[in-house]
Amino acid sequence: MKQTFIISAILCCMMLIGCSDDDGKSTSYDPSQPVVFTDFSPKEGQVRTRLYIYGKNFGTDETKIHVNVGGQEAKVIGSTGEIIYCMVQKRSYDGNVTVTIDGEDGKPATEPYTFEEKFNYVAKTTVGTLLRVVDEYGNSGFTDGSFDDGASVPSNDWMVFDPKYAETGGDRLLFTCNFYDGLRVLNLTQRTVSRLFARSQYSCMYSFSFTADGDTLIFPDDNGNGSNETKPNLYYCLRSEGFKKLRPYNYGPCAYSVVCLPNGTKFYSSWTNATVYRMENPTGEIPNTDVNRTRCFALTALTQTDGQHMRLILHPSGKYMYITMEGAPVVLRSNYNEKTNMFETPIIIAGAFGQNGCQEGTGATARFQEVWAGVFVKNEDYVKNPRPDGEEYDFYFCAKANHCIWKLTPDGVATIIAGRSNQNADGKVEGYIDGDPLTEARFHTPAGIAYDETDETWYIGDNDNKGIRYITRE
Repeated sequence: MKQTFIISAILCCMMLIGCSDDDGKSTSYDPSQPVVFTDFSPKEGQVRTRLYIYGKNFGTDETKIHVNVGGQEAKVIGSTGEIIYCMVQKRSYDGNVTVTIDGEDGKPATEPYTFEEKFNYVAKTTVGTLLRVVDEYGNSGFTDGSFDDGASVPSNDWMVFDPKYAETGGDRLLFTCNFYDGLRVLNLTQRTVSRLFARSQYSCMYSFSFTADGDTLIFPDDNGNGSNETKPNLYYCLRSEGFKKLRPYNYGPCAYSVVCLPNGTKFYSSWTNATVYRMENPTGEIPNTDVNRTRCFALTALTQTDGQHMRLILHPSGKYMYITMEGAPVVLRSNYNEKTNMFETPIIIAGAFGQNGCQEGTGATARFQEVWAGVFVKNEDYVKNPRPDGEEYDFYFCAKANHCIWKLTPDGVATIIAGRSNQNADGKVEGYIDGDPLTEARFHTPAGIAYDETDETWYIGDNDNKGIRYITRE
């Protein structure tokens, strides 16, 4: 019975949104009548639980309804006047559910009402869905707009958080791209999606990176050139222009990834022999023609290959970078030499060339397949109990063909942290299921990954599920 009631509430909220779109106005609560609170459901849940509050005379303007669950302001998504639909926020520990209704002047028109019964907040790590819109056949497309009005970003190969939002107090911005459809920004504070520019302005983008000051985005371009300098291989756009204007930065061979050091030096990966170059810009003029680029190393020093789509992930210290690639089941480390201003020939941290698979392990015993994007995440245990090497970060990455998210420690210990759950039930490891990371959750070819350290949440581009998933922890 309760499940039927909740489904009815969802349908009512959907009808409300549709009506609001049609007539462009909302109905306020009636101050001549009392506001009545009868119940809320469910009685327990975790972060992002959809909570429904029942009663009368709430009004339908969600901007005038304030719900506090467990000491945290809950996101109010809609109201029918008799049902308030909101979402529980992280760390809503104390359990009190309090509602305040504003009048037309935007000031509180009612005394805060607190339910006698408390919401039981269950603190746990969970996998959920941030954004996903598919039709009955599983198809989806790119749509800008509000998360709550059908916005969709079905493919996310590379994702990076705005490095300056924490220090500026601005909105949380998540930048995301895929190889065929341009760059978008997700405003997680305002819950909106907007496209910054289309692919028509470049050939093929596999990744991007902020400069050290956080004010410029650098984009490598697979321009189809193997060795010459006739086309741009790096572009840039500026924060001062809203990251909307794309300009050539460097002319050189095809590029797949770029890292920007605090000293201004930039390194990029290219296909032929899987090579990493240091960009040389003697005059400082932009755009630069990189005829004098310096080769740091080629993977031919480690394995036989004609080329790879190498992705470079710089460690927060700038002292080294990790290298991933879908064509080689390894994670590599290349150290930065301050004296030579060069990255050195890498070593294998985990996995083995030519050994695809899915196996937790240490170093060469670990097995991956189609390793894609990764991100360094600070481990507070390392901060509280310092390691001899001073390392404070673990590395988290997606492996598309493994359909899971991996954690790699500085010691090369690789473990699965989410995905591939319930495989004994139907013989599959891929799928679309939210819930506990290791006993319920499934992904389908996850690619991009980013970490919001202020919210302690990972965001994952779950490409064959055509959406963006998250992993959040308490």
